Amino acid sequence: MQSFHSKYLENLEQVSSKFDAADYYLWPRTPIGDSIQDRIVQRVGASDYEVTDKRSRPGRIIPYLDTLIKYNLIESGFSLLDIACGDAVILWQIKKRFPEAQCFGIDCNKGRFDTHQKVQQEGVRLFNVFIQHLFMTYPEIPFDVVMMLNTYRGWESADLREHERHLPELADKWFEKNARYIILTATDEQIIHLRRLNFSIQKIGKGEDDSILIGLSRLKLPEPFWKRVLSFYK
Repeated sequence: MQSFHSKYLENLEQVSSKFDAADYYLWPRTPIGDSIQDRIVQRVGASDYEVTDKRSRPGRIIPYLDTLIKYNLIESGFSLLDIACGDAVILWQIKKRFPEAQCFGIDCNKGRFDTHQKVQQEGVRLFNVFIQHLFMTYPEIPFDVVMMLNTYRGWESADLREHERHLPELADKWFEKNARYIILTATDEQIIHLRRLNFSIQKIGKGEDDSILIGLSRLKLPEPFWKRVLSFYK
């Protein structure tokens, strides 16, 4: 299945290469370089390097992936796509913990972070893909896990042009069709919206700023988490 996912992302990268990035850039205020981890510390309480710190994003996501594997919901060689992956440090931490996993990341700033070379040497595949193109196309086989963290809860801060106002809706439809399990950081309002779309939702922990890190799916969720389903959003 890796070949299907790789080919899908390679084709999208070829498409993106034909367009001017300035016409597709949505979050121009995102810090580029080492300062992005400083911003994450401010928003979360720990950097993505601090994998043993339960406040960190990988410190929450990796145990969740462990649980999905434990209950045979995904295999140890799962496929994972991180949308708008930034410096890709989270992907790197996941790849180190699950060496059999097929870890992919897309970001229009591929190559502009110092970490990208190291991350790719460690087996993570990064692609220069615009999310506008991603959400308009479907892979042949769904990804086992898809993540979209700070950018999902940050649609309001995106510089969406008039013809891009439907991107949040396209994203939700893309998740429904192309991801077995999804990990997002979302606002209370977004969680209510996702429940109305009939996604089952689990709270994983605190997200960036006032958002919540959640797991969601149309499939079975890990039993131990059921008591923490956000039922109060019904």
